[in-house]
Parts: sequence; C-alpha cells; structure tokens
Amino acid sequence: MTELIEKSKRVASIDVFRGLTILVMIFVNDVASVANIPGWLKHFPPKGNGMTFVDLVFPAFLFIVGMSIPLAVKNRMKKGDSTLTLLKHIAIRTMGLLVIGVLMVNMGGVNSEMTGMSKSLWMLLVFLSVIVVWNNYEAKNKITLILRGTGVAAILLLAIIYRGGTAENITWLKTSWWGILGLIGWAYLISCIVYFLFRNHITGMVGALFFFISLYIGERTGALNILSGVNEILWLGGHIGGHSAITTAGMIVSMVFTSTNYLKTDKEKIIWTLVFALFLFLIGFLLYPLYGINKNMATPTWDLYCSGMCAIIFVLLYFIIDMKGYKKWTFVFSPTGSNPLLAYILPDIFYALLGLLNITFIEVYLSDGISGILRSIVITVLMVYLTSILTKKKIRLHL
Repeated sequence: MTELIEKSKRVASIDVFRGLTILVMIFVNDVASVANIPGWLKHFPPKGNGMTFVDLVFPAFLFIVGMSIPLAVKNRMKKGDSTLTLLKHIAIRTMGLLVIGVLMVNMGGVNSEMTGMSKSLWMLLVFLSVIVVWNNYEAKNKITLILRGTGVAAILLLAIIYRGGTAENITWLKTSWWGILGLIGWAYLISCIVYFLFRNHITGMVGALFFFISLYIGERTGALNILSGVNEILWLGGHIGGHSAITTAGMIVSMVFTSTNYLKTDKEKIIWTLVFALFLFLIGFLLYPLYGINKNMATPTWDLYCSGMCAIIFVLLYFIIDMKGYKKWTFVFSPTGSNPLLAYILPDIFYALLGLLNITFIEVYLSDGISGILRSIVITVLMVYLTSILTKKKIRLHL
C-alpha cells in the first residue's frame, strides 16, 4: 500500500508506525464484537462528544498514508516516472482502494438465498480474488496476467450476483460510507493532488490542511449548500475535508523529516514538529465549543487532536528508533508494516472460514468480557504470525 525511498535514506520509524497502527487496528476491530468490556476499548458512542484511543486508530492510518505520499512520489520520480505515469498510478491505486472498500462495506448485507451462496463463501471468494489481483508477483509474465485477469473476472462476477436486503426490497452493492479502505482511497487521492500542487512548500501544505478544515465549517454553516448534491455520493465536510486534513498533516511531518529544507538537524525537526502538534491542539481546542469531538462526524477538533497526537507518536518513535538506534524490539511490527493490506483483510478471511465450516465456538464462548479480550489478543497475534508466514511465501499485496 505504500512505497519508501531507498534503504540508505529510509526512516525506520515510519515503517514501525505503520506496523503498530495495523496491529492495533486488527485488535480493536476484533474486540469491537465483544460484549461487557470497558468503554475505552470501544469507539466512543456515535452521538457522543469525546473519543477513546480506539478513535485514534483510523486517523493514525490516514496520517501514515499521508507520510508515505512524498516518499513514494520521490521514489518513483527517481526511477524515471513522468508526472502522467504517476497520476495514472495514483488513479489505479485509488480505484483499487475504492473497489475493495465498497465490497467490504456490503459484506454484512449479503442475502445468502438471493445471492446463491452463503455470506461466508461470498466473503471468502472476494478476499481470495483480491489477493490474486493485487499480489505483488515477482515475475511479470503471461501467467501473472492470467491470474490477475481471473481475479478481476471473479470480482466482477461476485459483484454481479450480490444481493442484499429482503425479497420485498432487494438491494445491490452500495457505496454507503465507502468502508475504511474506500475512505482511505479518497483521502489518498485528494492528498496526492495537494502534494503535486505544493510539493516541498510546507507553508502551502499547512494552508491546504486548514482549507480542508474550513470545508467542514463551510458545510455546517450552510456556506456550501450549493454543493450539497456531492454529499449524496461523498461527504464533502468529512470524507474530503476532515480525512484529507489528517493525511495532509502526515505529509507535512514526512516532508519535515525527509526533505531538504531549512531544518537541518534532528533536534530542529523534532522541535518544529512538536510546535506544529501544539498548534494543531490549540486550533482544535478553540473549535471544540462549536463542534465538539466526534469521530463519526469527523469534527475539526477530532481531526486536529488526532493529527497532533500522531505527530507526537511519530516523533517519539523517531527519537527511539532512528536517533537512538533501539530497533531490535520493532520486529514485532515488521509483518504488518511491510504487508499492511494483507494483515488488514486476514481477520475477515479467518472469520469467513469459520462461518463456512460452521464453527461457532468463538462466537458462543469467547465473546464476553475478559475471555473475549483475550480472544482478540490471541487472534491479533495469530494474524501477525500468518502475515509473516504468507509474506515469506511471496504473498505481498500491493495496490
């Protein structure tokens, strides 16, 4: 899902941050189905005013996607890619994220009888097709083309036969809220456009960040009513404004640490980033009385607080790993950091297999309280291990 600059200039903490984020995402996604657990282990109530650490996980992934954009673009340009080639690559990657996101967001609504197969089988076939299409094959030959073509055909067929709803109200695939990967896709596309507009001009990037915040404010105040039709497809204030603000913040921090600019020393870069985080917190605090903190509503305070916290987390990782050289412990995050898309979909494949085999032990006995939390920890460790094994077997998904 991401590309980095050459090894000699690699910022190891970016990889670790990505791996840590995916690992925590696997855990919180799994523990979300467990009953009778502390509130801080779940998302804050959708209509509430506040956040838990769980509400930081998705924005952390948006932030790391933003951090990776300048590195990936520079890497491709050094390899000789033209701007047109880069834009084509960005469009294809965005389309891939949107397609997988829409497929995943509709999985819960499969009507087995009308679709012609069980929900578990439909899910499993979708994910297997995703692996076949987006696996990073070492050899680029006719066999690779045949495999990818077969995967694409399978996805199209599964999309065509999909039926949701009831016999009285049959539904087909809906974009709905686009799913996590779909939202990442939109934020990635918008942030790439911003990067091409401003490149290494950090001031312009900061301006873009607050432009995205202003989209949310403009929508809430009615100033953007003329664009209300866009919201039927894509939520302008949140999906474009709020989420792109977070990815843009990630790009800014990445540029500070990896670009040639007036900040020459690690100390200067860390101080700048911490001041930037403090600035985000301050603006978020000032906007809090107007819109509060709410993940589902992607309020400005949630955007800015999460961006500030992600910046601080990255600085801490950078200090420990890249400056002090304490890297041995980071092997834990290596599998999910190097193969994030596979790590993200593996839990769904696991549960689809359980459903297909009609294994209900976890659902019946391990979905409540402490036992459920321990289950989620074990499954997280298992998914990390499986990601490591499959990566070694050359299954590495790359959009």
